[in-house]
Amino acid sequence: MRTVLEAVPPELHRGEAAVEAVIEKVAAVNEGCPLDAVNIPEIHEEPSRSSKGERRQPFAPRMAPRDLARAIQERLGLECMINHVVVHHADAASLCDWARETWEEYGVRQFVLVGGGRHDIAYPGPAVPEANTLLREKTQIPALRIGNICIPSRDDEAGRMAAKVRAGADFFTTQILYEPEDFTHTLDGLMGVSALPDEVLVAVCPARTERNIRFLLWLGVSISDGLERWLTEADQDVAARSLEQIARAWAAIVEHQRASGLTRPQLGINLAPIGAISAQTSIALARDLAAMHAERQKAV
Repeated sequence: MRTVLEAVPPELHRGEAAVEAVIEKVAAVNEGCPLDAVNIPEIHEEPSRSSKGERRQPFAPRMAPRDLARAIQERLGLECMINHVVVHHADAASLCDWARETWEEYGVRQFVLVGGGRHDIAYPGPAVPEANTLLREKTQIPALRIGNICIPSRDDEAGRMAAKVRAGADFFTTQILYEPEDFTHTLDGLMGVSALPDEVLVAVCPARTERNIRFLLWLGVSISDGLERWLTEADQDVAARSLEQIARAWAAIVEHQRASGLTRPQLGINLAPIGAISAQTSIALARDLAAMHAERQKAV
């Protein structure tokens, strides 16, 4: 089972100290629980994807993901995967040029291709399936791994994933999950398709405060009303309850896969802590989730 840590690029106005803080956090987690990769998202200013939640802190421009990736790879020797919003490119050629440059000058071999955040905008660049095919057929990057985003709450997500695999995707990272049902339903859907991804990295997000939960809801993370009430019942309990719920959801997911006999895709973890989550908390969570997965493997 692979474990990756999400490292959000710092806001540009915070300077080199903020970059150092990110690298130090990654180094600390890796020392306590060796990571397979670092996953770096690309942050754009977007409206809320949900009618619930709120964002209190205004958007500020951030360091480019591939710049942070180069720093982490050079300093820590850890492989990085970077998220990239493909629809903002002017055309297909621009996307291919970006990919070659990112491979040649930044040493990044794994891209997670992301689409637009709104359905009412005609973006200039290619949609994700087209981008998969373009990079697979036009760039000829050795050992390139292409990832896409899995949103289990969407209708027929298994069918969408299969189409993206046929277009060139190797793996997926999920939207942040707090409840297992949508994802286990997606796993069931994958049992009926031939084009399976090699891997799905399940994104889990330990949170520290009610404000963190409200921001996740603003992002469009699916959290039922009942679970939201339980998580935020007392602010001092949010951290412990978020970890408890993550463990419960992961246990349900790995047990569901074991019971179904589905050996592909392989499951991994994308740790995506939000707020002032300590390195030790991330380390302990990673170890616990890996142990649960190992028990499932023994059962198989």
